[in-house]
Amino acid sequence: MARKRISQQPRQTILLVTATEAEALYFSQMRKDCRYSNMTVVWENAYKDLEHLILLASRMRSSGGYSSAWVVFGLSDVQATAQQVKALQGYAEQKKVKLAWNNPSMPLWYLLHLQAPKGFVEDQGMINTALAKQFPSFSSDASYLLGEGSSLHLRLYSAKSKAAVNAASYNSIVAPKLGLAPTNMVAMLNDITDICGLADLTHNQKQLGLNRKNG
Repeated sequence: MARKRISQQPRQTILLVTATEAEALYFSQMRKDCRYSNMTVVWENAYKDLEHLILLASRMRSSGGYSSAWVVFGLSDVQATAQQVKALQGYAEQKKVKLAWNNPSMPLWYLLHLQAPKGFVEDQGMINTALAKQFPSFSSDASYLLGEGSSLHLRLYSAKSKAAVNAASYNSIVAPKLGLAPTNMVAMLNDITDICGLADLTHNQKQLGLNRKNG
């Protein structure tokens, strides 16, 4: 009697290509904390501008056979205006790459876990100051995530839903004025969940509690 062949869909994979080392470190924390083995994070520091970064990510997506690919960037990091990002969305779609941005940069997303600004905050220094009230040694530099901020993702994780609500509120205020939402992180995070599944952070949270106790 012939055996029935079990048909299985290939496991989906997701690629995040970041414009900065700090972004790569944060999402590498997420990959480790959530045990997302089918998520790859790459810091691409050899790009010329946002259009070139999209092209490089598209090539990585093709060569790696990824199911989904995102370019993660801050507008200030790639020196792009809201209008330029908007204009490049069609090009990204053509290259089968999605865009996840923060205006001005990644720390905005951290801040949204804590609060929703009442108006557009363009000054990175103001965002850093607000974050330092919760994380005294906070710095937007990659060195922070390699040291004191090595558990930043884990510490913010419990406020993930709050960040999504705050992002929607902040976008509704700022987008009409700028012509582009100040953050598009939620769309990428939803895609990560769809592909990688729900995270189990039980062990990580226990370890974080021990670290705080011992600290």
